Amino acid sequence: MELEKKELKLSNGKTAWYEYDRDGDVLEIIFQPAEATGAVELTESIILRFDWGSNEPLSLSLISFSRLLQANPYGEVHFQLLADEWPDEVRDKIWPMLQKTPLSEFLKLSGYAPAHTHQIIPMATIKQPYLMPQAA
Repeated sequence: MELEKKELKLSNGKTAWYEYDRDGDVLEIIFQPAEATGAVELTESIILRFDWGSNEPLSLSLISFSRLLQANPYGEVHFQLLADEWPDEVRDKIWPMLQKTPLSEFLKLSGYAPAHTHQIIPMATIKQPYLMPQAA
């Protein structure tokens, strides 16, 4: 297993780091080295681990990282957040975390409003800062 590791300086002055497993094509961004007491599948390929008591994000895993960043002729790729599958108590913890640093430095939230419906579908786009590894 070939791991690429790099330290990241966040906009709030804190340090995080990533570990990229090139063979498995998994990027894990680690915000705090602690045991996760909560985890949620944000999308089919993005997992958030967090501390249930403090509501602090601990890490973000991006599975099939190169596919998530695959270029297309239409612009940014948006992924549907699996918010409908989250229990209310999880949703109440996750939304505030997604809207602030450090998660907001890596994920951009948006919504999709299909025609003929009043339901907005929550979406996320992966921000591609210069400090991310080049996917395989």
